[in-house]
Amino acid sequence: MGNWVVNHWFSVLFLVVWLGLNVFLFVDAFLKYEKADKYYYTRKILGSTLACARASALCLNFNSTLILLPVCRNLLSFLRGTCSFCSRTLRKQLDHNLTFHKLVAYMICLHTAIHIIAHLFNFDCYSRSRQATDGSLASILSSLSHDEKKGGSWLNPIHPHITPTVYMFTVTFDMVLSSVNSNLFLFLLIKK
Repeated sequence: MGNWVVNHWFSVLFLVVWLGLNVFLFVDAFLKYEKADKYYYTRKILGSTLACARASALCLNFNSTLILLPVCRNLLSFLRGTCSFCSRTLRKQLDHNLTFHKLVAYMICLHTAIHIIAHLFNFDCYSRSRQATDGSLASILSSLSHDEKKGGSWLNPIHPHITPTVYMFTVTFDMVLSSVNSNLFLFLLIKK
């Protein structure tokens, strides 16, 4: 056990920092959208799913910027050979570049699933608040119109002339199709 810690301390530290950044970004974005006054009315319609979708989207952006760095050969060659600060410990870490690339891909898949599920709940909340007739704040906000003549909704993108089931099916099908396409691409990258 002692030799493993001596040999892999930098890898463990690097992974802990990367996971910590993911957790920090998710929690920070979640609290921003959950507590900010400018999202108060949208939260009344959607609940916490708005914050969950936005937080996972931020983590998706962060990990999508990182996924190609471990497989950039020129960058790895530069760090290995020409940098004087590149110690043996860092060179060992650079040899595990594909492992980190796979971990980032798994994190992207996880946040993609969270993002899609949160948006599915968003559409359900939008649909329920549009159909509600109980006089709750969510139903009143859904009936507010940005332009009374055109009848467009300002807070709720589901319009009364579109059947919510058809709208939700169309959007869900589009989201699932694009997710399967991107996850298939990530799966093919992982297999290499």
